[in-house]
Amino acid sequence: MSSYKKSLVIYSLILIFCGCSTKDVNLENKEVKKTNFKTVKTKSFDLEDFYIMYALETENQRMYFNARDIYLKLFENTNNYEYLVKYLTITTQLKEYALVKENASKYMLENIKEEEVILRLYAYALFKLQEKEAAILNAEKLIFTYKNAVNYELLGSIYLEDKQYLKSYEAFNNAFLLNDASNTLLTLTNIQFMNLNQKEEAIKRLENYIHKNDYNFNVSLQLLAFYENIKAQDRLVSFLKNMYFHYKQNDNQLLLNKTKALFLKYVVNNDVKTVIDFWEQNGEEDEILLNLYRMTNQSQKAYNLLNKFYKNSNNMDFLAQQAILEFEMAKDKKLILSSVINKFEKVLETLDNPIYQNYLAYILIDYDLNINRGIYLVKKALEKDPSNVAFLDTLAWGEYKVKNCKEAYTYMKQVVDEVGLDDEEIKLHWEKIKECKE
Repeated sequence: MSSYKKSLVIYSLILIFCGCSTKDVNLENKEVKKTNFKTVKTKSFDLEDFYIMYALETENQRMYFNARDIYLKLFENTNNYEYLVKYLTITTQLKEYALVKENASKYMLENIKEEEVILRLYAYALFKLQEKEAAILNAEKLIFTYKNAVNYELLGSIYLEDKQYLKSYEAFNNAFLLNDASNTLLTLTNIQFMNLNQKEEAIKRLENYIHKNDYNFNVSLQLLAFYENIKAQDRLVSFLKNMYFHYKQNDNQLLLNKTKALFLKYVVNNDVKTVIDFWEQNGEEDEILLNLYRMTNQSQKAYNLLNKFYKNSNNMDFLAQQAILEFEMAKDKKLILSSVINKFEKVLETLDNPIYQNYLAYILIDYDLNINRGIYLVKKALEKDPSNVAFLDTLAWGEYKVKNCKEAYTYMKQVVDEVGLDDEEIKLHWEKIKECKE
């Protein structure tokens, strides 16, 4: 056999659904495989090697329509059914199901080694063409001769599309008994939960699988969705905690982080205190905890955490956020102005951040500490975000303080036109600026 033929045979042996399913494709067949196939007599074709080389190259170049046609020509000239399988596979991937149906039925032979994949692709094409009765008939024929997980899943998918939920469940259950695959289980339990009203049975099945399979993350997601559906919040929270401990003990940082995000999705809105307590108890001093402190107005805890972040990383964003919290927490703001300003000045030595520039600018202007520098800083901020009403308000207030009344009025009017006068501080600035006289 030439090297090109060997390459083709290896490629053809990768039997997949070709779009039938997004489920696992490397499925173990625990049934005894059929081996007594009928031999198909092939024909000699002088240009066979050239056509194989050309077909493989066109596939490599993703010229799939050309490759498909070459494989059909190879089959017609050699009667080698491996080429027909390649043709049908690519045609299925191109979603030209009518051609798959036509050529699979035209050249179908029973009891040849390629029969299974040809019959599978034929049944799938019928399914996609909405010829459900014929698709079911051929999928059942496929299962009768070739009992494996892939074929059971195809049959189950057709039954599911036809809303024959019990038969679909039985087919997927047979597939799962053969492959024990998580994706098969997801479909199986979804049918149980959504279509057969076997909610607790589906949940129990997922729970058992998860505990035996290292908290498979995708299966865990389905279980969480089911808990949410039946409003079993206590079970949901308990399971999330178990996920967290499992991934932490196994040092799986990626899935640990994803699990922490699930706490925010499923728990925070209903019981933020539970999440905060859990984070604190398990030493999770991260930005999630920081945001939770902010959500619950625990400013001192947020400030302390920011202090740890800054000391550990020297990240100027953390120092700037500290400065903001320090200013906002202070009852007598004049007592902490020097500390806050020093922090912002240090931050702005390395960060060109418009929010921090505006914050410092407003303090310098509002407390008459350095109005000109405040105006300079807020103008820098506006270069990056010219329509920001907070920045325009700061600039208007600065221009008012230095008696540039026309400029102050122009900027402040933009703010009022944009957001109105509901905010007390904006209303105060507007009234003062309207009275301004140069």
